[in-house]
Amino acid sequence: MRSQEQGRGGHFLRLAHALALGAVAATGLMGAPAFAQAWPARPISLIVPFPAGGTTDVLARAVGQELSKSLGQPVVVESRPGAGATLGADFVAKSKADGYTLLMGAVHHTIATSVYKKLPYDFQKDFAPVSTVALVPNVLVVNPPVPAKNVKDLLALAKAEPGKLTYGSNGNGTGQHLIGAQFESMGGVQILHVPQNLFAA
Repeated sequence: MRSQEQGRGGHFLRLAHALALGAVAATGLMGAPAFAQAWPARPISLIVPFPAGGTTDVLARAVGQELSKSLGQPVVVESRPGAGATLGADFVAKSKADGYTLLMGAVHHTIATSVYKKLPYDFQKDFAPVSTVALVPNVLVVNPPVPAKNVKDLLALAKAEPGKLTYGSNGNGTGQHLIGAQFESMGGVQILHVPQNLFAA
């Protein structure tokens, strides 16, 4: 058990160093005369483009904690949700490129380039990837009263009652939304998409 914990901690430290170095490299400050002052000299903002409490937020807080230890400066995790994660991305894209504002990106950002006609930023030009933090699987679940014990049962139920079943996602144009649409298309069924109101108190 001890060796597993040490391994996990070592992984986070390596990740923290990678994030820190990547953030500096992404700003173009490496080797610039203005870089005489050690980085970081003040707190760093890690922007999460989703509401607090979700997977991305939890991962960001774990990474932020290890980065703080490694860099000797606070890493402040800040939620800026909305518009399929594009509001937070836009905030970071318009922030000063000095290594003090980082984005906790997700698959939604690559999806957004195809879903939205026009974005206020260029995802490929305005950001530099630093590190993969986690690979998060999506799981299909149903409410216990739903008479479906497997995917075959669920498809049969959806075909018998088109448009009656619903599925939730964390917003239009997000990964969950498109997975649901793909499920409908591949299964030849109609299921109502209900984007969740993640801002409700």
